[in-house]
Amino acid sequence: MKLSTEALEIPATAIEATITLCPFVIVIDNREKAPYSFTELPLKTKYSRKKDTPTTLYIPTETRYLPTGDYSIDGLEQHFALERKSLEDLYGTIGQHRERFEAELERLNALDFAAVIIEATQREIWAPSRHRPDWRSKLDPRSVEGSIVAWSIRYPKVHWWAVGGRREGEIRAFEACEKFWMETQKKEKENKEQETEELTQ
Repeated sequence: MKLSTEALEIPATAIEATITLCPFVIVIDNREKAPYSFTELPLKTKYSRKKDTPTTLYIPTETRYLPTGDYSIDGLEQHFALERKSLEDLYGTIGQHRERFEAELERLNALDFAAVIIEATQREIWAPSRHRPDWRSKLDPRSVEGSIVAWSIRYPKVHWWAVGGRREGEIRAFEACEKFWMETQKKEKENKEQETEELTQ
């Protein structure tokens, strides 16, 4: 997908001076109720034009229907997806929408890589009422723990990340997209080099 400064409505002068454009587009499912904005993430040096000089990274996003997950990468939707869960959503999903979520896990497991990002710590997941005074769910935390362990075994391609909070989830989501995209680019380059080598033999 070719990106232009005009299409993204970013002044060319601003890009030249302070902003570097992320080389891939993050796709956000249009059913995601609280989407990440992917703005003001920690500065990166790898995209900078000058060595060891941090730059502000502009991350383009597109909101549309995704067959599975809440986040993916444009062009890689059939290979990669991330599912976001707040702690309340996690408990509600396991307690009230279990069958639907398990069907989602089956679809995620069919991809090359997938992860469930939980916006909470491990301690909050296993004992939410101790860490959140306004906690209301009556679901036994042992049931949640047992479900996650069982699903981790049943769907081994789906990773479970307890990231601590929403901001940490946003950062982890971008880093996962970034790493997967980079690995895909690396494999494509290696395949092209191998094809070229075979043709020259």
